[in-house]
Amino acid sequence: MYDWNDLRYFLAVARTGSTLAASRTLGVNQSTVARRIAVLERAVGMKLFDRSRAGYALTNCGSELSAAAERVEVEARAFADQARAIGRRVSGVIRVTTNEGLANGVMAPALTTFRRLHPKVRVDLVVDERRLDLARGAADVALRTGARPTEAGLIGRRLNPVAWAAYCSRDYAERHGRPTSVEALGQHAVVGADGPIAVLPGWTWLRRVAPDAEVVATSSSVTNLISAVKSGLGIAVLPCFLADSDPSLIRCFGPIEGAQSDLWLLTRENLRDVPRVRAFIDFLASHVASMRHVLSGTAASRQA
Repeated sequence: MYDWNDLRYFLAVARTGSTLAASRTLGVNQSTVARRIAVLERAVGMKLFDRSRAGYALTNCGSELSAAAERVEVEARAFADQARAIGRRVSGVIRVTTNEGLANGVMAPALTTFRRLHPKVRVDLVVDERRLDLARGAADVALRTGARPTEAGLIGRRLNPVAWAAYCSRDYAERHGRPTSVEALGQHAVVGADGPIAVLPGWTWLRRVAPDAEVVATSSSVTNLISAVKSGLGIAVLPCFLADSDPSLIRCFGPIEGAQSDLWLLTRENLRDVPRVRAFIDFLASHVASMRHVLSGTAASRQA
């Protein structure tokens, strides 16, 4: 069995008439061309060229085989062209992971528009407060808050930061008033966070500045925590982009300086040039940029 790659050397010598000229065409050493021709002749069991001082001339067998070799060359080029076309096609499946708040407030509205732009791409959204291991292939793309990623093999874009503020329900404000400063939190019931979400900046800030505030309940779910605040249970520190969009909540004070979350869009380095991944990352970065006033808490908010 011969090496298909040797047909390149065979055709180059057939067309140029010498191993020297063929080596220039192929960008290799002359000795390499001569050696590959010799290997091909042994593999097919026949002499393909007559050697002379004037160069290489096809034998009768070589002439008969040259047409077949040219057809192989045409098909090989067609294969490469088709492979490039497929590589440029924006289609397939992307596995994306983020937390509950970002999934509901950022990702869900973005996916509708992305679907219209790229109908052949399916986005599988994995909502988890835990940080899935992108380096090990648990997901292709992640939208995360927190410090700059340090995992090997990941690349990321730093997006608009996420602001936090203190919120309560209108009913709570009517019954108990609302705190307008950090110092006033000690006079109010506080709904806190538990589990993986407890390390997010808003809640770590709250524990630091108001350690004596009465915590009447905790939750490991952002959605459930917001529901508890809406029911009038107490005050909570929440991401502005989620709380400001809910008509049942009013902002007590904030955005809180020192309680911002850096927002990162991450993928593995070996996926950065995959068309569907590149399209999704570029689109989501643009979508998040369009939400900068909402994410920074500077959009209009409801206050009592």
